[in-house]
Amino acid sequence: MVSATQQSSRIRKRKTTTNGKANKRQRRAEGTPAFAVHPEGYDAKAADAKKPEVKKAPERRKVAKAPKKAAKPPAK
Repeated sequence: MVSATQQSSRIRKRKTTTNGKANKRQRRAEGTPAFAVHPEGYDAKAADAKKPEVKKAPERRKVAKAPKKAAKPPAK
């Protein structure tokens, strides 16, 4: 038999997961709301306008190669 505390905590957990499930499901179905990328009156040529981001290719780091091992002398 399960203790009363364990039972009540499980019931509480179950209730919290089910609370608001319909709202969450509806919000997920609606998706992201549309929003204006450039609001009305936006001037791209203005002095304080946000500059477009330029993506740069990632720089390759030079990895130092290990020095070559000297050839072993022939066995006698």
